[in-house]
Amino acid sequence: MKAARFTAPGLPLEIMSVARPLPGPGEALVRVRAVGLCGSDVHITEGHTPTAFTPITLGHEIAGVVETIDDGASRQIAAGDHVFVNPMVGCMACRFCRAGKVNFCSQRKILGIQLDGALAEYVVAPVANLTVIPERVGFPETALIESAGTANHAVRVLEAGPGDTVAVIGTGGLGMQALRLAVARGARVVAIDTDPVARRRCLAAGALAALDPAASDLVEEVLDAAERPDGLDGVIDCVGIGATFTTALHVLRLNGHCAVVGIGAEPLELTAPAHFMRRALRVSGIYGYTATDITEVAARLVDGSLDLRASISAVVPLDDVNEGIRMFADRENSPVRVVVEP
Repeated sequence: MKAARFTAPGLPLEIMSVARPLPGPGEALVRVRAVGLCGSDVHITEGHTPTAFTPITLGHEIAGVVETIDDGASRQIAAGDHVFVNPMVGCMACRFCRAGKVNFCSQRKILGIQLDGALAEYVVAPVANLTVIPERVGFPETALIESAGTANHAVRVLEAGPGDTVAVIGTGGLGMQALRLAVARGARVVAIDTDPVARRRCLAAGALAALDPAASDLVEEVLDAAERPDGLDGVIDCVGIGATFTTALHVLRLNGHCAVVGIGAEPLELTAPAHFMRRALRVSGIYGYTATDITEVAARLVDGSLDLRASISAVVPLDDVNEGIRMFADRENSPVRVVVEP
């Protein structure tokens, strides 16, 4: 089969002919129909994120059709089913895996990083990692369930809902999906992004305001736009650097909650104790997603309350995967997601 393989940092992915993988006990062979590219793929190709081995097939935002399935596997999945493939493979024995929180498993492996991924015609994955999606839902938006799962994790931790006002700082891929999910849950959202294209996209997605962080008094602008002089209920920081984290803490109300999704290079510092402690502010680090998040996102995608089609900025064939990575790395036309169709 054809596969796009990462061989070394700084080199383009190489289209190779490799053997079709064989499913083992409890696994399924999935014919890949769509794979989302994201910042993690760019970080791998640039040498910032190591892989378990090389050459390795990248691709961890996956949708496809079940080709074959292990005879002893769950009868809830069958050949021909359209599925989302959760790329996080846990040990299934630790307390986190048993609780559906594979993202916290110390032994977890991720398709496309520690295991061969889906930038190929076929991929193998545990049957337990497959979610059946109705055929009326397109494969490209199904693939985006993965990244939307992390966004949902942040929104869920904030318990954002009707009557709440939250800010989303950084509205690229994850931030845009966090905004859509917060709006879908009934929250009012103020978006903050340096890119005017992203700000226009946020307004079209239902944000009540989309602000440029270069404003002379950003905190005041956020509170004015939200009509919440006492502060916002929550903030999702999808950038994760000192400036954005400090802004987040200063726009929160008493006992407000900041969910940090972005992973910046610099340490994050709390505000002075007289501010942080006396206002009883809360901060949560968000890494990945749980089984609950995948279930919630899939349900919203199926019932139509979450539309991920607008997050698909471009679709390219497997042979053009390097062009897709370049588009994402260069932020050409401010893409949310580039999807590859093998």
